[in-house]
Amino acid sequence: MTFDPTARVGRFQLYAGILLPVLALLASLAPSRPAVAAAAPKIVSVDVSGNLHVPTSTIMAVVEARPGQPYNPRIVQADLARINALGYFADIAPPLVRPRPRGVAITYRVVENPVLTKIGFTGNTKVPGDTLLALMDLSVGQVFNTNTFRQDVLKINNYYERIGYGGQVPTHVKDINLDPKTGALTLVIQEGLVVKNIVIGGDPLLPPTLILPALTLKAGNVYSDAVRDADYKSLQKLYEDKFHLEVGNFEGGIVPSSIDLQAGTADVKYNIYVARVAVVEITGNTRTKDRVIRRELRERPGMVLNTDAIKRDYERLQALNFFSKVEPDVRPGPDPKKPQDVTVVWRVTEQRTATASLGFGYSGGLTGLGLYGTLGFSDNNLHGTGNSAGIQFEEGARTGIAQITASIPYLSNTPQGERYTAGASIFTNHSTYYYPVYSIAGTGSAVATRAQVPIPVTLYPSSTSQQLTNIVATSSSSATGASANIGRRLSDYTILSLNVSGQKIKYDTTVPSPYYFQGNQPNIFVGPTPGPLNSTPQNFGGSFGIAASSIANVNTGAPYNLATAGISLQTITLDDPFNPRNGIKGLLNSTFSAPAIGSNFSFTQSTLDLAKFFPVLRSATLGLHGVGYFSTGVIPPSSLFTFSDQQMRGYNQVFYATNAYLGQVELRQPLSIDRRITLAVFVDELDYRIRGAYPLLNPYTNRITGYPGDWALYGDAGFGVRFDVPQLGLRTVRIDFARGHNGTHTSFGIGQSF
Repeated sequence: MTFDPTARVGRFQLYAGILLPVLALLASLAPSRPAVAAAAPKIVSVDVSGNLHVPTSTIMAVVEARPGQPYNPRIVQADLARINALGYFADIAPPLVRPRPRGVAITYRVVENPVLTKIGFTGNTKVPGDTLLALMDLSVGQVFNTNTFRQDVLKINNYYERIGYGGQVPTHVKDINLDPKTGALTLVIQEGLVVKNIVIGGDPLLPPTLILPALTLKAGNVYSDAVRDADYKSLQKLYEDKFHLEVGNFEGGIVPSSIDLQAGTADVKYNIYVARVAVVEITGNTRTKDRVIRRELRERPGMVLNTDAIKRDYERLQALNFFSKVEPDVRPGPDPKKPQDVTVVWRVTEQRTATASLGFGYSGGLTGLGLYGTLGFSDNNLHGTGNSAGIQFEEGARTGIAQITASIPYLSNTPQGERYTAGASIFTNHSTYYYPVYSIAGTGSAVATRAQVPIPVTLYPSSTSQQLTNIVATSSSSATGASANIGRRLSDYTILSLNVSGQKIKYDTTVPSPYYFQGNQPNIFVGPTPGPLNSTPQNFGGSFGIAASSIANVNTGAPYNLATAGISLQTITLDDPFNPRNGIKGLLNSTFSAPAIGSNFSFTQSTLDLAKFFPVLRSATLGLHGVGYFSTGVIPPSSLFTFSDQQMRGYNQVFYATNAYLGQVELRQPLSIDRRITLAVFVDELDYRIRGAYPLLNPYTNRITGYPGDWALYGDAGFGVRFDVPQLGLRTVRIDFARGHNGTHTSFGIGQSF
């Protein structure tokens, strides 16, 4: 049966209607007295009947009618209410008020609630019955008590509110069934409202078709705050992992107007607000102007906060090389009423950008610099503007260089001007190298006997020639000119540039008297200067000591004009310009020289350079690098493609080429947490040629040889160490140990090999 404690109010009204006539009858039986009002009879006894399990003392403790007191109907009526308030009774019959010789006897009659034999629950799916039972004070073996039950209902409601089901229904104990015969008590539980529809609101940016499948809550499920909180975490993961966005604010709950208590359903609305940048703050810069930093940032006020964009902004600031540390931070605000609006703070620590150098050094070998000294000054952040300039002087026993360079990465502060870059340089250089010479076959005796007779010699060794002692060929060259470039940004990482340069170059290769070059040797003719546009090694020797139709004859000592124009397309997406772990670096460059632009030469050169970096293992980086070098026409020696031990780390010679392919693979494993010390393992491969080269023996100088149309392949493999020296302002000092075809070699360099 269904037990309803609220039905007792009606019973009390019925009892009052029965009790009043009984009291009137007792009053008529009492003897009359000559008083103004008849005295009430005294109570001679008070007892209770019908209680089987509830102690009589428990009932009598709330009864105020006592033997010896005058009978008062109001006190009896109040006793009935107090007995009922004990909560143990299903019914209370009208009390028996019986006359006795000395007064009246009162008997209160009660009907007890059943003794509980079982307590069960229905409708609960999220909270186990054992948990609910543990919340209750009622237990099996006790008389059902409505007071205790009401407290148990409050505890159950409070528990559901604590776990996120509050505010949905008036009570989570929807009904009870108490069987008076068996004492079985069943509580009907309504944990929450069943979701009918899920509505997405706010500023979600993503469509509901992407959001709804990611939610834990589905139509037909019971809503709770715990489910809402789980959905908030799911949405954060969805936005961050798949779209690299941040959820700035989230609100969820039952739509009040949709509640249908009879059906137990309601709609749920989730208001999702993506985080948006309200303010960008920059701190820590005392020299670098704010606008120099802000023009590198792409996350700006009003934009959606994108973690990928923050990372790219970090990489762009690092690439400036103005700061030793860059730290992005995202803070709430500035308006606490709009938690979806955030403040992005960039903390920078500036480092020295101006460098003055004074030093000397020595490098030997045929292509070495000899003893040399350097003096220079450069600043890649002039007055905090981001512009750069430098001046350098170098003079040695064999070489000399003087140059002034300037670069403007942004032509102006306007949106249009920020798309363009510009740079220029003025330079002059000279070099003098000394090469061994060899006797012509059949003239060896003449060398010894006819000291003052003209003696033919050659730069090419052969099986029949001998190297002359104390005799060398002097090869000198010089160049003076200028170059300029202007670029346009096609994107944040890609720049299209136009480059022009003009210079006067001069080459001269001589031997001391009475020796002279014979045959296909550097040009020593007196008279009209041979034209460099159509080199003919059959008639004139190669000007670089190599007989090749692709190398211009310029060994007359007369100056030539070399003018070039070119176009290049460069893209860089590296996450770190010094020690990348991910990204691409690519360059496509094409240059031409022709009489139409004032040049004495006619040739083209093109380069396709690609490098890709992958994070591997836990902290290592795998780098792949490939370059293709292509040319046509007749090229001056100064413009040949050159490869030294900075590319081919297993060789101490320099390779010159008109066409070449270079491939490199390198695995870099940091040895320290700050990645300032790195171990590298690498392989280099170079395939090169000189177009139209005459057959030559492989010399042991640093001069390239080859055969017409043939390619020479060289490779090496080795390992190295890279480390930073921040005290000297150096990034990535490189020492490599490699083995090539001719043995081992150690190379030194500044910066990564690619």
